[in-house]
Amino acid sequence: MRKIILLCTSLFAMVLLTSASPVLAQNVLWVSNTGNDANTCGATAPCASFQGAINKGNVVQINCLTSGTYGAVTITASITIDCGTGNIGDVNVFSGNAITINTGSTATIVLRHLNVNGLGTNSSEVGIDAGDSSSFFGGTLIVEDCMIHGFHNGFGIAFLPTGGRGFLQVSNSQIFDNIGGIAVQPSSGQIASVTLNRVEVVGNTATGVGFSGAGVVAGTMRDSVVGENGSLGIVAQASQVFFTVEESSIVNNLSVGIQTASAGSAVKVGSSTIGGNGTGVLASSGSIVSFGDNHVSDNGSDGNFTSTTALK
Repeated sequence: MRKIILLCTSLFAMVLLTSASPVLAQNVLWVSNTGNDANTCGATAPCASFQGAINKGNVVQINCLTSGTYGAVTITASITIDCGTGNIGDVNVFSGNAITINTGSTATIVLRHLNVNGLGTNSSEVGIDAGDSSSFFGGTLIVEDCMIHGFHNGFGIAFLPTGGRGFLQVSNSQIFDNIGGIAVQPSSGQIASVTLNRVEVVGNTATGVGFSGAGVVAGTMRDSVVGENGSLGIVAQASQVFFTVEESSIVNNLSVGIQTASAGSAVKVGSSTIGGNGTGVLASSGSIVSFGDNHVSDNGSDGNFTSTTALK
């Protein structure tokens, strides 16, 4: 009996040591506009920047106690950065990227309630860079309730999965005043799954939403606006594209509203408005298929769907 008691006591002590180990601990940390990166980043001793919190190690979530400017950040593992309802976390940069995601293995990155701002300089490059700039990304990127703007030398979001299948989910967000809005470019053998829901991609210098690369892009856009971009609204030119646009407005893009430019591109459009563009729809290659319930008018040239399929 004494041996059993001693064994149980030893096991209990090991459990306590393991649970208290800082190496194994996964932390929820905090930032504040009055914080200091020398602090522990706890709720009562917050850090001043996202990067300062990440540098503490083993972080699973960073929350904002207040609105504030929290600086550029490089993410290398799964994490949630959430400034919470009522707060806005500013990530402002004069040059380079605001948020760089460089994960060497599959990761899930969640970004919420952020104002990602390139400040309109010609040296600010990408708002959220997942896999561009010679970095690596595999996994899921979720962007919710964010504004991404002012990147005059690059994109609002660059999503280039190079580690298998990548998932991009953007909702309730505005992406404007960049060279390009959203760029999705899977490499050969990779699949990019894209969901855009209640997203406004407007007023970018070149293309609003662009799919390119040697891989496959598949996804949907619902209840969104792609408008007033200086060139194309939506362009599909990856090796293979299977994308559906539903209940959205593709309006006032200077060149083309929706264009397919590769033989493997197939875009389907339903319950959507396509108007005020230079050309409404243009299937240079591939196909743009209508479900027969769209509103296409007031374009310089409406263009033609390659076919119409009946609703089922």
